[in-house]
Amino acid sequence: MVPMFPAAVHVPRPRPRKQAQFEVPAQRSSVGTARHLLTEWLGRWHCPRGVIDTAQLVISEFAANAVLHTASDRIVCRVLQGERRLRIEVCDQGTGPVGLAPRQAGPDSTNGRGLQLVDTLADAWGDIPAVRSRGRVVWAELRLDEA
Repeated sequence: MVPMFPAAVHVPRPRPRKQAQFEVPAQRSSVGTARHLLTEWLGRWHCPRGVIDTAQLVISEFAANAVLHTASDRIVCRVLQGERRLRIEVCDQGTGPVGLAPRQAGPDSTNGRGLQLVDTLADAWGDIPAVRSRGRVVWAELRLDEA
């Protein structure tokens, strides 16, 4: 597992063979929309079912965090398929510092475990400042050879 602190490690984007981008309003209902759109693209690209399942969890967590924890009006989602890796990016308009880390949820907590799941399931993930606008890009990479 790659450490998840972008200042300490930089994981370059895969050279995409296929890519998709879509934008949704920063509303709770958009989390399901983002998951649905991602699933459509990955199905068209014939990604393995296990990769699709994991990608759905990742985009759901990232989109939900953007809606709940930033003052974003919109969320831009990108999916890049390289030869061996799939990269999922969610760009929000948040102004907080980069350097996300999973928090430790209490045993009785009903939330707070999403980034722990991403940390367990993704080969690498992190966040970086958005290049063309204010905000951050939260990204995760999955191996395509996993079923």
